[in-house]
Amino acid sequence: MTLTKRISKHGRKPKPEWQRLRNEIKLHLDDGNYAVVKDMAREAGLSLNKFITRAVMGATIRKALTEEEYSMVRSLQGIANNLNQLARCANGMGFDTVASKVDSLLTTTLGLLSKFRM
Repeated sequence: MTLTKRISKHGRKPKPEWQRLRNEIKLHLDDGNYAVVKDMAREAGLSLNKFITRAVMGATIRKALTEEEYSMVRSLQGIANNLNQLARCANGMGFDTVASKVDSLLTTTLGLLSKFRM
């Protein structure tokens, strides 16, 4: 009696049929238009293929966040965490004890939001 060893498949599992991209559209651009589209894709933080696909499908395409904007988002996340903690304290101890902290965080948050582009 010979034992056969089960061979495991290496690599990524195949995509389901509905996720496979089988159709292609060829697009011809001159050098100037190609450079413009490529720059727009780079600014949006997308590959050229994904950028063109989203543009054709009518999705809104926004520029990628800068480092300054990322730092603002992180600050807003920290402020939101602090507000959540203050809300828990206010529920336990009463709102009058934490009202001044809430006011200061609110002014800071509004200042950051006014600098942040929407």
